[in-house]
Amino acid sequence: MVDAAGRFSRGFATEPGRGIDEHSIFFLASVTKGIVATAVMQYVDEGRLDLHAPLSRYLPEFDGQGREAITAWHVLTHTSGLPDISLETLRRERPSYGRSLALALAGRPAWQPGAQYAYTSSAWLLLSETMARLSQTSFPEALALRLTRPLGMADTNFDPRSQRRRIVTVRGSRLDNRVVAELLLRFLSRAYLPGGGLFATLDDLLSLGRALLPLGPGDRGPRILSQRSIDEMGRQQTQGLAAVDASGQAQEVRQGLGWRKPQAGWPGSEGAFTHGGISGGRLWIDPQAGFALVFLTNLWQAPVEPSIEILEEIYTALG
Repeated sequence: MVDAAGRFSRGFATEPGRGIDEHSIFFLASVTKGIVATAVMQYVDEGRLDLHAPLSRYLPEFDGQGREAITAWHVLTHTSGLPDISLETLRRERPSYGRSLALALAGRPAWQPGAQYAYTSSAWLLLSETMARLSQTSFPEALALRLTRPLGMADTNFDPRSQRRRIVTVRGSRLDNRVVAELLLRFLSRAYLPGGGLFATLDDLLSLGRALLPLGPGDRGPRILSQRSIDEMGRQQTQGLAAVDASGQAQEVRQGLGWRKPQAGWPGSEGAFTHGGISGGRLWIDPQAGFALVFLTNLWQAPVEPSIEILEEIYTALG
């Protein structure tokens, strides 16, 4: 956890045969979306990207068959109507970034953009390619130049193979099999998945969290976004939309701009925003309460309750 004054507190766990500390590298899965969304908003701050303009303005080949109505806002709020690349395609082809991008560009919206909500990851390739073209470089390099390097996030990347000894093994879903884990690393190293392919450390994520909090006394750290853009990321964007949860019940969609809002029954200020991942991690940022929390695990499909229980204790302590 880090607060607006830059004070850190940490807790560490272990797994058999090894320790886990601030230098351990975790697979972030969909926590990646929050990081990429923050970088996307830098282009918005600079006036180079219009969230409500057709993405075809930046990706001319993404046009026709309903695609011309899709904007960056639709992708960031999961209301584009575009399909995900199937898991079977990912398993069978293990596609490169270029191949995955081609599939995303060929996608057709299943409904009028903005009319419905459906969580998707593949559409984020449209954002990553927009970043690449606006910066005239590759997507990983654009992300590094604009966000991770300025914040000193040295271990946040898509290819951590040179630091294998520091990578925390993901348990469950066969990912703790060494052969499967190595195949996954090879795939992610060339897939550059903006919807869920980054690895990072606890310290790296805390650096991002701190940069999105209001300036504390004497704080001279890098400011990567305007307060207006930070507020917009944390604003509820999907009023009036509902989605069916795992129990079959329709629930209000609480979606920020690239980040999720605290869900029903969770703690948090009105401006809080967060993102979790299927590997159990979570980055939580609450500018109004003045703190950011990083919660990392290595369990595939880990339950969400432990991180929320910790947050409830923090908010109780803050009064």
